[in-house]
Order: sequence, then C-alpha cells, then structure tokens
Amino acid sequence: MKSIFIEDTSRYSLQEKRDENSYYVINISGANLYKKPSLDSEIIENIKVGEKIVANRILKTEQPIHIGVEFQLQGGFIEVKNQVYSGFIHSSDLTRFKPQLEEILDGIIIPDFKGKVKSKTSEKKIETFNNKEYEVEVEITTYENVIHTYTDLNECLENTYLYKDMTLNEVYHQLPVHNPNIDITSKGSVILMPEFIEKKRSKYFFSGIGITRYTTIVENLDGQYLISSLDCP
Repeated sequence: MKSIFIEDTSRYSLQEKRDENSYYVINISGANLYKKPSLDSEIIENIKVGEKIVANRILKTEQPIHIGVEFQLQGGFIEVKNQVYSGFIHSSDLTRFKPQLEEILDGIIIPDFKGKVKSKTSEKKIETFNNKEYEVEVEITTYENVIHTYTDLNECLENTYLYKDMTLNEVYHQLPVHNPNIDITSKGSVILMPEFIEKKRSKYFFSGIGITRYTTIVENLDGQYLISSLDCP
C-alpha cells in the first residue's frame, strides 16, 4: 500500500473561516449531487472527496441518512450553483475543515484532519484486560486536531483517536482513514465503510477487518468524539 502526499493542509484558513458558505467533501466515496433536495431524487453527479464547494443556499428542512436502526447521519440539503454543476448536496457529506488529501492506492484518496504533530509522550500504567492486570506502556501523540493514544495490551493493541471540535458525522467519515478496507474489482478499487453493528449508550460499534475485532465511535462526557479500535493478532 502506498501513501502519496497530495496537499499539505489542515484546518481551513482564517479567510475561509469567515466564509460561512465554504465547505469540503468529507465522504470518501464522494458527495452525491441531487437534482432536487431529496435523497430519492435523481443523482446528477458525484463530487470527489476533498473538493471545495460554495453553498448558494442552505435549506432548513432536515432529512437524516439512515446507517442503521440506532444510527443516522443528521442533516439537510445545501444548494450548490457554479459554472460546472447545479444541484443539492446532503450536509452530512460536507465539512468546514479543509483536509489533507492522501492517495493510499491508485485512485483511492482519503481525507486526513490530524494536522501537524505538536508533541509525543509515553507513560506506564496498570490496565485490566480479560480480567487480568497488566503494566502497559501508553504512547500519546498530540496533533493539531487529533490526540492519538496507542496502548500495547500484550495480547492486543488499542488505538484511540480523539477528534477536537468535530461532529459525529465528520468523525464517522474518518472511520476508514485509520483502517482502510479496500475492495479491488475489475472495474477499479473502492474503499468501503465499516458495517454498523449496534449502539450501546454512548458507543457506536462497527465491524472490524483482519485482526481488528471491532471499531467504535465513542461520545465523551464533554461531547467530543473519539474512534477506538482493538487489534488482536
């Protein structure tokens, strides 16, 4: 698997922060452009991940996208008009943060929001795993927008990514960034989203691939979201 640097950006610039009409496509599969503001409407075009769009009008009507019985991406439609296309995009496919785009395989691009590394630390502590206590070493890497915690549990490895100031929709679209599941077909390669399993209180559980038993999105008490995965070789 290769990793090719495409664009060195993290958060949007101060000027873009002031421009409330600027958005970027965060969905790895691209954002569908609908003819009308409805998920049942005709799809005119698919706008690639990372592409900047400027909203002409934001509709107030909410229309959630159902991922599972207990999990929906909340949002409505944004009208887009420019010289290339005109239509409506569901807001859950968009973010105000400008991502760093990375090509991990031919034609497979992921949006990364970590930003630059600010610090790296490590510490030892006692953890309980499978009803046993272990002394484990925890490595913490703090980025501009994410805190990554790596814990070696002897039998398994745990990774968590705490996202600062990002919504559930935005964090959901980051799931395949940390553990890409790529389906290679005769028509080309596509990156797949993990399958939603269930919600338990503040945790959303998703299926794992390979040695990953499962992946979760967890909402903390302060309202921030983190992605957690458990890998057991």
